[in-house]
Amino acid sequence: MMKKLAALCFSTTLTLGCTAHSANHLLGGDVDEKGCISSAGYHWSELKQQCVQPFDIADLHFTDPEDSTLAIYVILAQDQGKAEVFSAHSTPNLILDAVKGGYTAKDKSLSIIKTTQGWELKKRPTR
Repeated sequence: MMKKLAALCFSTTLTLGCTAHSANHLLGGDVDEKGCISSAGYHWSELKQQCVQPFDIADLHFTDPEDSTLAIYVILAQDQGKAEVFSAHSTPNLILDAVKGGYTAKDKSLSIIKTTQGWELKKRPTR
């Protein structure tokens, strides 16, 4: 096993900077409690019950109103009864319930409303 790891490190030294000292910290070695590799963009989805890359499978995509350099991704349940929000400001992911015209959080802190121009994200200001 050690010979295989050393060979892997040697063959990837130029591209990943792997050394014998960092062999235990290879790219993708950061698995969370659900088995998702966050360095590869994977996060646990309660709706899908699996690790997903939200940016790859999101049904809706918004610019974060708190920081325009960040994005908010939304995955809709297959029956469209719930929506799961992936945001840098919300851990764990926020689950929204379907309401007339869109989705809203139980505490009303976030809503996604379908308008004639498309989907709109509405965030209640924090006090």
